[in-house]
Amino acid sequence: MNENASTEKAYDRRQRLRTMRLSVAEGLLAMIAIGLQQTFYVPFLNALGATKFEVGIGAGLPALMTGLIQLRVPHWIHSPSQYKSAMFRSTLLHGLSFLPLALVIWIKSPASVWSAMAVMAVSASAMGFGAGIWADWMGHIVPRRRRGKYFGNRNRILTLSHLSISVLAGYLLDTLPGKTLLIFALIWTLSGLARAAGSFLFFRYYEPPAMAHKPLQPERFRDFIRHLRSSSFGSFALAYSLIHLAANFSAPFFTLYMLNEMKLSYIRYTCLSQMPTLITLLSMPLWGRICDRIGYVRPMRLQVTVVLGLPLVWIITDHYGILMFVQVLAGLTWGGLTLTCFNYSINTLSHQNRLSGLSYLNFFSAVFIFIGTALGGWIGPMLPSFTHSQLHSIFLFSTLLRIVPVILFQMLPEETPTLGRLSTIERFFFDPQLTVRSGFDRIVISKLRRPI
Repeated sequence: MNENASTEKAYDRRQRLRTMRLSVAEGLLAMIAIGLQQTFYVPFLNALGATKFEVGIGAGLPALMTGLIQLRVPHWIHSPSQYKSAMFRSTLLHGLSFLPLALVIWIKSPASVWSAMAVMAVSASAMGFGAGIWADWMGHIVPRRRRGKYFGNRNRILTLSHLSISVLAGYLLDTLPGKTLLIFALIWTLSGLARAAGSFLFFRYYEPPAMAHKPLQPERFRDFIRHLRSSSFGSFALAYSLIHLAANFSAPFFTLYMLNEMKLSYIRYTCLSQMPTLITLLSMPLWGRICDRIGYVRPMRLQVTVVLGLPLVWIITDHYGILMFVQVLAGLTWGGLTLTCFNYSINTLSHQNRLSGLSYLNFFSAVFIFIGTALGGWIGPMLPSFTHSQLHSIFLFSTLLRIVPVILFQMLPEETPTLGRLSTIERFFFDPQLTVRSGFDRIVISKLRRPI
């Protein structure tokens, strides 16, 4: 009996490790599509002649469709045994949806802009259907004690793929200026083929026995809404959604600012816009180790505090080198925030309602992203200018919107560190109040101990 149990445990471990490696391979193919979409979708709309309002709507519409589809996922998926077929259909459709996007260049403007938005809305719906399912599945595969390190290293590899393919695409757009739309069509075709190819890898993913036969117990959406302020995960979901609303109020317009007002070439734009990706690549393992050691709440507090002031530098200067440094900070903080929020979510939710919790979180954040981009495209151009660029007003308003979610992140209940007391450096960055308080106490005590 003990021998059989030992054999089953060894088999389970081998299959988990194999699936973790497959997840990296699948992620590399997925990141070709997702990375190119994130980097060049707004430049594509700009090349098609989109207005600021159309850019605002177009940038947020994929997020909205992702959220709307996620709201229904807990009602369509009743058991983890359905995960494999659901992920295959989701990723295959996501890949195939890029192919009609490549044909949009043959449609005359302005219909081409709205056609691109419609195609991308379908694409985002397909991708969003599988987002929560994948997260829950990997939560069953990756041991809790290894999640920070594993997802940190995985994200680093995927980010390198994203960076490499984006720089290559930017180079092609620059070297063939007369064929910009044709290069965009090639980009979308490559994205679709890579994503479709990766979908077949899900057939080789491991399904742990405990996962395959455990029925889901999804939380009702009305109950989730009711507990937004009374549960720690609800408070996190609200803060997470609001910080994305504030950031996306201005996010699409940084691209317009770089291309239309700073007059950057596509390769210089790609280098500046992808610097956060490079820093994310380098910092993911560090954030993973930090989170495994001290939890997720303290790093999130630091990350959102830095995120608060990033747009202000774009108002003060348009010096390429200084903005590159700002992008370094953006990659360090936004990349870390993405990792810590993801790990916080799968660790906080129970196995039975993790899929519904993740789906509702993604729904809220997606709706708030759309609200942010739509408001930016609608209200942003009406904001009064206080510098030579009207876009600076949008950047400033985005900064003001970030204050409330930053405060909400500071109010999240704290986790207990998993690996002992904080070091001096960890206290300095992740518990500055303790650092100041202990330093003040030492000064007072040393004064009191002096002989009279």
